[in-house]
Amino acid sequence: MYRTIEWLDDSNKVRLVDQLKLPLETDWIVTDSHERMAKAIKIMEIRGAPAIGAAAGMGMALAAIESKAISKDELITFLEKAAATLNTRPTAVNLTWATARMLGVAKATEGTAEEIVKVLIEEGKEIAEEDVCMCRSLGEHALEVIKPGYTIQTICNAGSLATVYWGTVGAVVRVAHEKYNGDIKVYAAETRPRQQGAKLTVYEFMEDGIDTTLITDGMIGTVFREGRVDCCVVGADRILRTGHVINKIGTYTMAITAKYHNIPFYSVAPISTVDMVTDPEDVVIEERDPDEIRVINGKPVTVPTAKVYNPAFDMTPPELVTAIITDKGVVKSPTEEKMRAMYDK
Repeated sequence: MYRTIEWLDDSNKVRLVDQLKLPLETDWIVTDSHERMAKAIKIMEIRGAPAIGAAAGMGMALAAIESKAISKDELITFLEKAAATLNTRPTAVNLTWATARMLGVAKATEGTAEEIVKVLIEEGKEIAEEDVCMCRSLGEHALEVIKPGYTIQTICNAGSLATVYWGTVGAVVRVAHEKYNGDIKVYAAETRPRQQGAKLTVYEFMEDGIDTTLITDGMIGTVFREGRVDCCVVGADRILRTGHVINKIGTYTMAITAKYHNIPFYSVAPISTVDMVTDPEDVVIEERDPDEIRVINGKPVTVPTAKVYNPAFDMTPPELVTAIITDKGVVKSPTEEKMRAMYDK
């Protein structure tokens, strides 16, 4: 697979793949505008918690260039406004983590505005490179629980397209595929309403020659009852210190079904996705456009005025989670005490 997002040194622009056009067309967005980056995040031309974290970091670097600030104070003021513009999705913690990190670096760096801009460009690139290394580490740590011959159930897309390169779930699958000489299979849930499993996960795993079977979300119970999978591996848009996993809608249902059928359920995410502050009851779950459900491929599939409830994410409690796999290690049967011990490393 290719890099989902990258900084172009020769032009100080950012290039990202337009995920709304996949899998039928591969097209690229090239921009030097933090506002265009914010739009890409909002309308999901780029999506996946780690990927939008990298996009936010690079967006802040673009904003620093755009500011044309004379003084450090002017630059900071512009960046604070840019951060508010970029923070378009409330649930994925990587987004606000990245904008806060870039702001912190700007404030802590001594020098002229021009010198700080150069530092921010390098910091934005560093966020992306850290993600590449972290995701590879996720895949290596996952070998502790993923064995040769396993068939893995996924939902949504936590592959390379949800990160800068490897993916989170993607790294688990790809590293196991590499280490076990291809002896790994995947069942990918379609993932209504935006069908990221069908459009993106199936696309990228097939591109990499990984044996992948597509199912609808409603088939998960039957697949589990028939013994077709050995474990579930899902990503996360946020993991709380309590071990609660916030991920794509449908994850909670999968976790309940896995528990009933004694199938291990793993959530995989880099340490930047772990939120050590927010309580479960305070998590804001993003609700999206009702037409994501009422309309498919531009055509209504129900009464155009039908009432719709469209939460983008759900929350899986820790008692349903067999383990949380991070780039710092595996937390089995997660509790707040165990999560704190891992995070403090």
